[in-house]
Amino acid sequence: MFYPEPLPVGDVSATNPDVWWRSGATLLMVGLLMAIAAVTGSALLGADGVNRLLHLRAERQELGEAAVRRLQGNAALRGEIARLRSDRRYLEEFARKRLGLVQPDETVYRFAGRDKP
Repeated sequence: MFYPEPLPVGDVSATNPDVWWRSGATLLMVGLLMAIAAVTGSALLGADGVNRLLHLRAERQELGEAAVRRLQGNAALRGEIARLRSDRRYLEEFARKRLGLVQPDETVYRFAGRDKP
């Protein structure tokens, strides 16, 4: 059987209260704690940290809302296109008001100083 040799007097050991901090396990633990603190600080305060994450979430929310508004606007325009294709009176009203068109047999009177509606 193998028996470990006894530690010489004055050797560094975990049981000696004067030199507990010199043991490898303690140095490893301190090193790991420092690494964890550095990573945590970087995550909280760094350029790509929590602040950036919150900013990106808010931006994503705004973009989602803008996309919904655009989709609703597109649906309204599709409805107007369908109405222009199917309703002759609406098409004539659109041509008169927005494009300023008139029928060939109509006379247009323009008055000075009047703003367009």
